[in-house]
Amino acid sequence: MAALPGWVVDDVASVRAEVAEWAGLSTAERWRLAKLCARDAMWAARASGHRDRILDRVDPIPASTVAALERLRKDANWGNGRR
Repeated sequence: MAALPGWVVDDVASVRAEVAEWAGLSTAERWRLAKLCARDAMWAARASGHRDRILDRVDPIPASTVAALERLRKDANWGNGRR
């Protein structure tokens, strides 16, 4: 394919389009929606019959995240006795 279809947009435009309806919401409104989402997830976990198995699941932290946290702690002088 020599050229992409006209409906293809770059990542930034794609993400902005996806979040456009939430971008102008207040913190209180975003929090209300987050609570509703969490309630739906808990309902689904209970309805599945595997609530405990779902809630006990812990995903491993990726090495890239561990490295980023170490870098942030170092940059903030966290853990050197000053914080």
